[in-house]
Amino acid sequence: MSKKKLVAVTACPTGIAHTFMAAKKIQAWAEKQGYEVKVETQGSDGVKNKLTAHDIATADGVVLAVDVPIMDMERFDNANPLKVRTQELIKRVDELLPTVFLRGKEKSDADIEVAEEKRSAYQVAIGHIMTGISYMLPVVVLGGLLMAVAKITGEFVDISGTPIETLDKLGFMTIKFMYPIFAAYLAYSIAGKPALIPAFIGGIMSDEVYKRFFDLEGWAPSGFFGAIAIGFLVGYLVRYLNDVIKVKSELTTLKTMLLVPAVTGVVMVLTMEYVINPFFGALNIAMIELFTQAGDAGRGIYSMVIAAGTAFDLGGPINKAAGSVALGLNGMGEGFDLIARELGIVIPPIGVGLAAILDGKFRKRVFTPEEQTVGKTSLMLGMIGISEGAIPFILKNPKMIPIMILGSIIGTQLAVVLDVWQSLPLPAVWGWFLSSDPISYTISVFAGSMFIAVALLLCTKPQSANA
Repeated sequence: MSKKKLVAVTACPTGIAHTFMAAKKIQAWAEKQGYEVKVETQGSDGVKNKLTAHDIATADGVVLAVDVPIMDMERFDNANPLKVRTQELIKRVDELLPTVFLRGKEKSDADIEVAEEKRSAYQVAIGHIMTGISYMLPVVVLGGLLMAVAKITGEFVDISGTPIETLDKLGFMTIKFMYPIFAAYLAYSIAGKPALIPAFIGGIMSDEVYKRFFDLEGWAPSGFFGAIAIGFLVGYLVRYLNDVIKVKSELTTLKTMLLVPAVTGVVMVLTMEYVINPFFGALNIAMIELFTQAGDAGRGIYSMVIAAGTAFDLGGPINKAAGSVALGLNGMGEGFDLIARELGIVIPPIGVGLAAILDGKFRKRVFTPEEQTVGKTSLMLGMIGISEGAIPFILKNPKMIPIMILGSIIGTQLAVVLDVWQSLPLPAVWGWFLSSDPISYTISVFAGSMFIAVALLLCTKPQSANA
């Protein structure tokens, strides 16, 4: 009797942690059951182990563990795959995967309706936002790295008038494209290619670059929330227009290339100019004035909020939203630096790594050998600015989330007290040395991380009890 064959694709917004965690879960489960398995990953390093048409056609079950639109989705048109979010699959692998062999190959209308009903409006919205963020992140990373190379070089030699100075300026300019890219791909997630450019333009209007280009006085950009609003507006407007405007097949090109973009563009510009920018711009100004007038206390409160949001879901939608707000405000006011954002990224995974290293040194072990390996990997990931390495621990015990948040707040508040500033979006260890005080920065990281490490060890039951 031939083995059952399972094929899968995994893809998360960042293409780093959840993508490969889900792939390993599927691989391990299938091998345990004695099944043949092949998993394609669409991560930050591109498409790996790509599924062929033959792989899909000969499979007994197909799984799409994805949080964002994937490449070559049409391959699965007749496969009736099990669609699930990466995090959900990681948590419920033993419950979900056995169902994949009961689905059959051909889709039905009923199947499609049921699949759509399983996701709430909130989940759908978050999925679109995470798609936009997944395309925005490389823009921020590349821009930050270009600026970092210039700043580090400038510590040793004069870069004025050199190509290195150009790198600094290009890095700054690149980061200014984060909102246009975000809005464009949020809309793309909803309505496809026709929504890309109108939303891109809307994203430009949500950023300070629009103010500078048109030399606007007394105007404030709507920022991240404006980019979200215009992305959804353009996406659903394009989808609506494509559905309601009926033309003969020979006029389809005219509709998609002229009529829909024209209507969408006009509505987008008017809405941004008279609704979204005035509302969210005023909100941003009010927030800036509130925290600025509060002085050091205001910086402390602001940093606390950003750190808590960043550490809450370790790379999830709240984490990304906190980062986007911090990046936007950083460009609007000198008092809104990125220290809280950067510490909130690195403290949780480093804390988990320290817990794994200290486990068994002073009391009975509380982590399994596998968890210790994951923890040490988390430490290395944290040093290069990736927080997702700590996710397996909060998936196992969500009660650890408050510990991650509190540790990040402690580290952040210490940095504020020590008057540490960081304006570059570089949480990785090489970015620490570009802060105003690298030693105090490192002390803040260590303090927050050690709190998490000790708290995890004290709050986790010994290994024998877990068994």
